[in-house]
Amino acid sequence: MNLKYLAFRILFLVFGICYAQTEKDNSSSEEQLLLSGNWKFHTIYGEGSNYIDISETAEDIVIDNTDQTQVTVKGEWSTKTEGERGSGFFGKNYLQRDFKTGESESNYVRYSPNLLPSGLYEALVRFPFAVHLTAEVNVKHANGTTPSYFNQRNRCDQWLSLGVFSFNTSDDNYIEVTAITASSVAADAVMFRPVSKDKMETSVAEKATIFQSDFDDSNWNDLSVPGHWGMLNEYSNYTGKGWYRKNFNLPKNWKANSKERVRLKFDAVYHIAKVFLNGELVGSHQGGFTPFEFDVTDKLNFNGQNILAVEADNNALVGATWNWGGIIRDVHLVKNNDVRISYQYIHADPDLKRGSANLQLKIRVKNSSAQNRTILLASTIDEASTPDLQHTITIPANSTKEVQLATTLPANDVKLWHFDTPNLYHITTTATENEQVLDTQKDRFGIRKIELTDSQLILNGEPVRLAGFNRVSDHRYWGSSEPQYLINKDVDLMKNAGANFMRIMHGTQNKKLIERCDEKGILIFEEVNVRELTNPEFTAPHYPLAKQWLKEMIERDINHPCIIGWSVGNELKDHFDYAKLTIDYVKNELDQHRLVTCVSNSGWKDSATPENDPNSLVDIIMHNLYPFQGKPDEVFKTLRSKWPNKPVFISEYGIKPMATTSLDGDIPEISEWNNSLRGKNPFVIGASLWTFNDYRSGYAATSPEENRVWGLVNTWRQKRKLYNRIENEHSPIQQIEVSDLDVRKGNAKISLTPKNLGDYPSYTLKNHLLVWSVHDSKGDTLAKKTIEIPVLKPGTGPTENNIDWKPYLTDISSLHINLLSPNGYNRFKKSIAIAVPEQPSISEIEPGNTSVRIHFNPVFGADTYHIIHQNTSGELVKSEKTTTNFLEIENLENGKEYIFQLVATNEKGISKPSETRTGRPSGKELPPVIWDAFIVGDKLVVGYSGEADDTDYVVRYGTRASYLPFKNATRTKGMTVIDFEGDDPHFVSIMKKTKKGESEWSKPRYVYTLRNINR
Repeated sequence: MNLKYLAFRILFLVFGICYAQTEKDNSSSEEQLLLSGNWKFHTIYGEGSNYIDISETAEDIVIDNTDQTQVTVKGEWSTKTEGERGSGFFGKNYLQRDFKTGESESNYVRYSPNLLPSGLYEALVRFPFAVHLTAEVNVKHANGTTPSYFNQRNRCDQWLSLGVFSFNTSDDNYIEVTAITASSVAADAVMFRPVSKDKMETSVAEKATIFQSDFDDSNWNDLSVPGHWGMLNEYSNYTGKGWYRKNFNLPKNWKANSKERVRLKFDAVYHIAKVFLNGELVGSHQGGFTPFEFDVTDKLNFNGQNILAVEADNNALVGATWNWGGIIRDVHLVKNNDVRISYQYIHADPDLKRGSANLQLKIRVKNSSAQNRTILLASTIDEASTPDLQHTITIPANSTKEVQLATTLPANDVKLWHFDTPNLYHITTTATENEQVLDTQKDRFGIRKIELTDSQLILNGEPVRLAGFNRVSDHRYWGSSEPQYLINKDVDLMKNAGANFMRIMHGTQNKKLIERCDEKGILIFEEVNVRELTNPEFTAPHYPLAKQWLKEMIERDINHPCIIGWSVGNELKDHFDYAKLTIDYVKNELDQHRLVTCVSNSGWKDSATPENDPNSLVDIIMHNLYPFQGKPDEVFKTLRSKWPNKPVFISEYGIKPMATTSLDGDIPEISEWNNSLRGKNPFVIGASLWTFNDYRSGYAATSPEENRVWGLVNTWRQKRKLYNRIENEHSPIQQIEVSDLDVRKGNAKISLTPKNLGDYPSYTLKNHLLVWSVHDSKGDTLAKKTIEIPVLKPGTGPTENNIDWKPYLTDISSLHINLLSPNGYNRFKKSIAIAVPEQPSISEIEPGNTSVRIHFNPVFGADTYHIIHQNTSGELVKSEKTTTNFLEIENLENGKEYIFQLVATNEKGISKPSETRTGRPSGKELPPVIWDAFIVGDKLVVGYSGEADDTDYVVRYGTRASYLPFKNATRTKGMTVIDFEGDDPHFVSIMKKTKKGESEWSKPRYVYTLRNINR
């Protein structure tokens, strides 16, 4: 094998804030050692399972709910013969009960096995869809009773492991399904799987030594950090505990020094982490998206090899998103002097009349030494003419002290941060003792003012009404680990589709994403990952874990200009006390300047009142809106009647998921919903569509590829037809019109009309550029010019611009017009077809069972394509239209030869049909569609479509389309990761196995290579 590339939110609440992201200056005493990269990974038998690999065998003891001799039902349970949300179940039926809080002792289903002999058994449970998010499953075994909690909306109709237990035949053994909190629970079947004593003894021994320095991990898997264990096919659906190990040596200049401290920093591990260094437990952390660190100075080996071992546990499964397990973000060792700057909060209040900005710095200095230390702090702003800020403080031994500094930036130094002009500054703070620099911290910040009225969001003095998305932290290969390459791509895709304000996602985001939103201009509410208060992790009345996550999130991200508010949770129930506690905590202890909310989907209900609903506590109502609540106008009216003095932001709105994963997916109803904001309901200051991207999920009614199909783009970031709709929906421009077009003489008039002040979205456009170009039929540019556009305020009349190009040009096919923001993003796009498209061509026809898939080469200027052919009755049939590069033709006769032609269309008409191609359905199923295929490092990643009956997939690959000698088989849905053989493959093909047989092989697809993914 060749060497492969390895690197990769009628009172004003005024919030004028200047924020930063911390980075240490190279000249300071801080040094970092990046521990990301290749790690060793392994799992211990009995500590988790990959459920797609589990099915019943002859040795297993399976008990269905219908077995009256082994099943005890207490309380009133209903028998169901149809699974909700299309979910399956074991046997002929299952049981269901709507629980109330505190009913577990008198309402349960117990499955009691006849176990022979006594010994070790793995206990497993199976259930169809039910609403309960924390159904309780108890295992009664020889050593007591062990509870587990399950989100029954997820992983339905699968065997889910409860663990390995010892059972005595003389005991009252059982698996019990119940609930301690209110909601609907399903009870279906359980299974007991015999486990050999030797196998378990090996597992116990391994668990006792796995963190030790001399443990042999040479046979473990290699796994990239940041990453997740689903990057390995055998762990694609694994839930449980996984172990990471890495050996490293410290840099030669790092020496044991009583005046220095070293911290081990994890940006995130999902979800519970236990950390060992050189055989010793360093500490643990619970919470999969927030950073944590430990002082490891006294546990490091400065003179030789160090062994870092991490146990990660992804059993926490929240909502419909995937539980990507492992070390999902970067790991560093950080060395500092024993006095360092541990925290810096930069707050700015711009005076919009004078143009100046009042700047306040809050700095914490930590003294880890045994002596009092007197330190000089000095701060300089690179882009400002103000003198240095200086202050001398004395910090007692082994303590932290906080100081506040203040200055005013003059008007000539102030450039406001705005989503179209995200101006950023830099400030450098040094901590000096006896003229020796102990620490230097350089922060990046922006200055902007956020104001709220009862009906408006005001940015830098301008009322704005903005649009955005929910971006799920998910990619089918990278999961929630998200390299810089993906973050950059997503931010560009969102900005080009009009994203300026977003409740971006449940959970603390990757700091690299927040930094990119600073740079490119997206306003954000960041939210802690609290979605269900009955989750056993959260303990009333003080909710220490939720407060911990809030602290970790806010202290990390408090200095980012893109973040205008915090959310303490999403779609919670019975949560008034929780919301009051956490909102007060944020405002009083963490951030007194930003907006705080709790995202809700219950304010519209009759039971929600200003006295009992947290909407009364928040600065801005954030409401998740879906069709079951009623028409948007009705929901808005209800919210306004209850809370007349609070603006509303629609933090999520969605109509429905798309029926398939096809890139032709579109939701026209979104336009109708957006009309409920246009010219009315002005107190609704914006909306965030669910979702920007498809995301992996075990939720019921998810596609066979394990992806929830809500996105403008699929999980591989390929645009759907919906993307084009949203580009127009989210534009501040009402229309771009072209008149007086004379192709022969080479001139036209372009008129731009902005939307009205009460429209959606609506804001002033400054320093925008109109770019127009003329193209020939091949897409080559014949003429192109850029025009500076005057300020366009909402509600102003059209702005006209005359354009011209060289007269008498031949083969002019189209005129393209694009309005660009100052930072280079699309605000409106329009194409004028001047000629019909060129004749297209069919490239290949894949046979299927009473169907064919026709691939073709797109032609410039075409909007849609369709196929024409004769059916078995000799009638000419026209297919559905597509915006992609293939079409599937169904209802054909197997073995019969058909003649196909392809037609391209645009607003001028239809093209000349392609040359004819013949195709013959084979009787075998069509192969999967390969969505994406690329090499990253030493892995070949292939993403593909799937169907419910698929059982296995085989990928073949090689250096030429005609030479694919290597094969790899997998059961994983939607994606496979291959440690490929031979030279870097350039082409891949795929087939599938189903319950009925095998499919044809797909057309070979080109493989590209991803490099520099961390830039």
